[in-house]
Amino acid sequence: MTIHLQTCTACGAHQYPERDLCRTCLHDTLVRIENDGQGRLLAATTLHRSLEPDTALPLRIGTVALDADVRVIAFLGDGVQPGDRVALKAAADAAQHQVFTAEKDPADA
Repeated sequence: MTIHLQTCTACGAHQYPERDLCRTCLHDTLVRIENDGQGRLLAATTLHRSLEPDTALPLRIGTVALDADVRVIAFLGDGVQPGDRVALKAAADAAQHQVFTAEKDPADA
């Protein structure tokens, strides 16, 4: 599985969400590159209410620390718990923004 992360061509820093300038060196030459999307789930929570009427509840989300030194919020697959190694899967939402789902890393089984 691969995801795309914005990366600075000057210093190589990855960032999410995407920005106009690099978060590390403030350079403005940023490109999207493929990344393996592997990391560790730091924290998880369950949403029981939503302002979006079409949202299926309850909904589990969590913060993932990617090996690429980026933190992302992701939907959580079944059985994923804080501390687990995970792999992110990317998809597009209705507005064509990249959203992530974290599943247990098959290489860590």
